[in-house]
Amino acid sequence: MTTDASGCVFIAADTHRACLQLRSSRVSYPNTWSFWGGKSEGNERPFETLLREVEEEIGFVPNIIKTYPLHKFTSRDQKFTYNAFVVMVEKEFLPVTNGETAGYAWVDIDNYPKPLHQGAKFVLQNPDMISKIKTIVNTV
Repeated sequence: MTTDASGCVFIAADTHRACLQLRSSRVSYPNTWSFWGGKSEGNERPFETLLREVEEEIGFVPNIIKTYPLHKFTSRDQKFTYNAFVVMVEKEFLPVTNGETAGYAWVDIDNYPKPLHQGAKFVLQNPDMISKIKTIVNTV
């Protein structure tokens, strides 16, 4: 059996800042900063999972300008995949969080909070991914 998941970092077009989630103490990898998202249900496609999870975690789907696939991680044993996206939104918003979230922050894309979740750390500290994110931000 495989587990698929999707998540995103939001980037606000008006400020060029990124929004990350602080995971609550009730979930795996507690008290780490991560992407918004989670595991797929049924036969959801990665983007469908992302939209459902975003709505669950922030209370609504913000006004999305464009979504960019950023990275797909597959575990060595092929039993877990994670689809990371950059989601451009018009402006910074205030999430209405659920119990999976202890907080959130809008931050400069060169200054992420710590500690980062291991998956977010892999993406946000990878020079290729950083370059992709900056290219996306500079297109707006």
